[in-house]
Amino acid sequence: MPTRSLPLPPSLLPASRRHFLHQSMALAGAGLWLSGCTTAMNNTPPRIADHPMHHTRMPLSGWLDWEDPKSGHVWRVWLQMPESPPPAEGYPALVVLDGNAIFPLAAQWARLQQTRPAYVRGEPSIIIGIGHPSDTLFDSAKRNRDYTPPAPGAKAPEGGAEHLLDFLEHVLLADWIERLPLNRSKMGLFGHSLSGLFVLHSLFTRPALFTDYYAASPSIWWNDAYLLQEQAAFTQQYAKRYAAVPTEANLADVAHANVFLYAGSLEEPSSEARPANAPTTGQRHTVRLQITRAREMAAELSALQWPSLKAQFHLWPDLTHGDTMMPSLMQAVTNTGMPKAWKDADYGLRNPEKGR
Repeated sequence: MPTRSLPLPPSLLPASRRHFLHQSMALAGAGLWLSGCTTAMNNTPPRIADHPMHHTRMPLSGWLDWEDPKSGHVWRVWLQMPESPPPAEGYPALVVLDGNAIFPLAAQWARLQQTRPAYVRGEPSIIIGIGHPSDTLFDSAKRNRDYTPPAPGAKAPEGGAEHLLDFLEHVLLADWIERLPLNRSKMGLFGHSLSGLFVLHSLFTRPALFTDYYAASPSIWWNDAYLLQEQAAFTQQYAKRYAAVPTEANLADVAHANVFLYAGSLEEPSSEARPANAPTTGQRHTVRLQITRAREMAAELSALQWPSLKAQFHLWPDLTHGDTMMPSLMQAVTNTGMPKAWKDADYGLRNPEKGR
């Protein structure tokens, strides 16, 4: 159950999770604001040159702290609703991990996409963030607990990824799918570094939970690259579900997944020329093989030639490990709203009111 939320105006204060979602959707339809993330660390914004500053708010967004009834863990959950009404099949959605740091970036980029001309504007999307009840951007201890698989030899608090997956599948999404107009055939999961490891663990152990998996500079190296064992088990266990060609007769039994792996060109030593101001690649990143392992995993998944499983690798030039998060996230948000077919470039000329 939610344990705490932002101090909203009394008329907007959600008394429960049900009211939180109901009011989010109502405000989205009315084009009003639901008070959201604040950049201040306390309730008193700073004063600059004797001028008071106001809290930063994100339209149509809010958060709550939600206790998992099974594990007892508390996760902070963010939600941003689109301003536009949902498509007939529902809103596509992207769940972003490390929500304390990444949710505001994803939410704003999703809003920005809706300001583009109609012929290059994607579908409005719901953005969901999962993080921890803290004002810090990253809680290292809880990240190690939540984003690492239950591998043999994992030392506590590591190895708790199944608790978070259970929460996502059986609590959060099970609840919100009933309350929000979500398109279950277009739901993505995004993570970077250690949370990128969680994305791939989710793919290999519960591939039907999402349709699109975005892993930016994933920590495949963790625990002697234990994830590669999960990849091998996935290849054997799920061949029938992904290798079959979808038809009307077997559509219910055939899953589909799109996998995106990313790395930065500065994450490993290379014979290629490096920018003059590029930092050196330390020994830690050298042995982790961030580029090599991500590229090989994408190639191996593609080599399966399963019709319903697509995998690709992208190397961001001149970027270090931490730098890959932003361009990868931008692509994930843009892909989430990608329509089945784009409007032609003259759509706005023929339909001035709809084409702006």
